[in-house]
Amino acid sequence: MKIDTLSSHDERLRRAIPHIVAQVRDGEAAVSLEELAMATNTSPDYLRRVFRHQVGEPIHRYVRRLRLSLAAYRLVYGDRTIIDIAVSAGYNSHAAFTRAFRSAYGICPTDLRTNPQNTTWPTAGAAGADIRPAAIPQRRVAFYSHLGPIDSADTAWERLRGWLTTHGHCPARSKALGVSYDDPDFFIGARTRHDICVPVSDRFDPQTRDGMGVQVVPASTGLAMRHVGPPELIPFTYMHLAVSAATKGMQRTERPPLPYYLEFSSFPSAHPERQVAVDVYLMPHTRRG
Repeated sequence: MKIDTLSSHDERLRRAIPHIVAQVRDGEAAVSLEELAMATNTSPDYLRRVFRHQVGEPIHRYVRRLRLSLAAYRLVYGDRTIIDIAVSAGYNSHAAFTRAFRSAYGICPTDLRTNPQNTTWPTAGAAGADIRPAAIPQRRVAFYSHLGPIDSADTAWERLRGWLTTHGHCPARSKALGVSYDDPDFFIGARTRHDICVPVSDRFDPQTRDGMGVQVVPASTGLAMRHVGPPELIPFTYMHLAVSAATKGMQRTERPPLPYYLEFSSFPSAHPERQVAVDVYLMPHTRRG
């Protein structure tokens, strides 16, 4: 699935992403191509044709991939019944959901829920690939606490840039880090709490103001996954990675591994990006013996 082309070739398709995420979140109903076309100021025929050409699959199949990714996360980290998860993913029976889930992941939903550490999990998800062991070094960072959708932090980055520049630090020379605190199962497409951060030296000691300050991100080890695509889909990359942690026996399944981290290769642009390439990190909570 050529997910990166979804946001790079046609702005109208890019505008469809928040509406697709909303349909994934709300579940139960079939995808309304007419509503998507109206929201993106296109005709249904155009949207259907261009989406399939650029993404490599029909819209309904694309939405099904995202819904199954969310369903897998709910199987591992939630307490909803399997039939409830199935209905929320758009299936009207346990059997239909099981067939679709096994076709997508090679395992049945019951096995993933009851015994995740004895199941295998693909290294590629809906918008990410290359699950790998990773480590986060301890870093002292300047941060700005932001409350909003994960794809709407451009203004917050600019406020942090101005504050850093005022105090003699050039953020353009630094990698940037995001720290996300909220479970995306409850906040897909909604406002979430996250800190946007830039590493600074011990000599950087400005006065804290307006949600900005300095903190230490502790060193830890865990898993990472490369996300390439619309920023609205970063939570799905996190959820795929969180399920992988459970199948590897690295994570207690009564609660998801939070916070999770985003590492950008450079300070994000002042303008919202149509697509992002970012490493998603999570530091699992070790299972009890």
